[in-house]
Amino acid sequence: MKRFLLVTLLLLMVGALIFAGGKKDTGTQQVIRVGTEGAYPPYNYVDSSKNVDGYDIAVVRAIGELLPEYKFEFIPTDWSGIFTALEGGSFDLISSNIAWRQEREDKYYLSLVPYLWGGSQLVYKAGRTDIRSLKDLNGKKVAAGVGTSTTTQLEDYIKSTGANIQIVYTDGNIGNALLEIDSGRVDATISSIITTQLTADTLGIKVEGSTINEWPPYSIHFLFPKTEKGKLYRDQFDEALKKLLANGTLSALSKKYLYGKDHTTKEKLAADV
Repeated sequence: MKRFLLVTLLLLMVGALIFAGGKKDTGTQQVIRVGTEGAYPPYNYVDSSKNVDGYDIAVVRAIGELLPEYKFEFIPTDWSGIFTALEGGSFDLISSNIAWRQEREDKYYLSLVPYLWGGSQLVYKAGRTDIRSLKDLNGKKVAAGVGTSTTTQLEDYIKSTGANIQIVYTDGNIGNALLEIDSGRVDATISSIITTQLTADTLGIKVEGSTINEWPPYSIHFLFPKTEKGKLYRDQFDEALKKLLANGTLSALSKKYLYGKDHTTKEKLAADV
């Protein structure tokens, strides 16, 4: 009887060890859903194989190397509904070239560490000589994406100066804005010349650009909902971004996706303008 009890006990112990070991080995990564427009190359886009890629995406993947407990799922979402989707719980953060704005800071958690810096440029049809600065937009039509930081800046500029500029609101897809410029339905748009030139080349449209010196450079951030989980993710992303900046990973990714340009700090952006 004692021998039977001993064997039984040993079998139970072995079973417990196997179970415990199996549980440890089959532990799964937590999925974090990442919203992105997927239509703003080279920052974010969907390639011909339906894979999401771009600088915004590559940075998240680099963060994933430092946070192996997470697995990231990228969800392309129209810009016009991306913030509503975040608020509705469709994903856990947005990685889509989000510029800092006070109203965004008030409503969401933005990464405290920027992962990129950008500057605005006027984009117009090649050969035009009448557009070089904001004052040249007086009496003209400008395509502008709904809810973008540059659109808000343009709206504020019109209010403060009384400029006669007609804003033609778009869904934020730079390709659509360029088609409007090419057709003559609008005179210009405001965007990153890197993104614009890439899309213009794809569409076979000739454009030129001028830096808007009246507007300061802006920082680019990840955006999280103002929840306990959102703050946790924000804090973890910030720590990872500090490491990626320090070890040169962000610089390398910027050069890879932005045609050799390192715009990972305000100083590096200024040196390139």
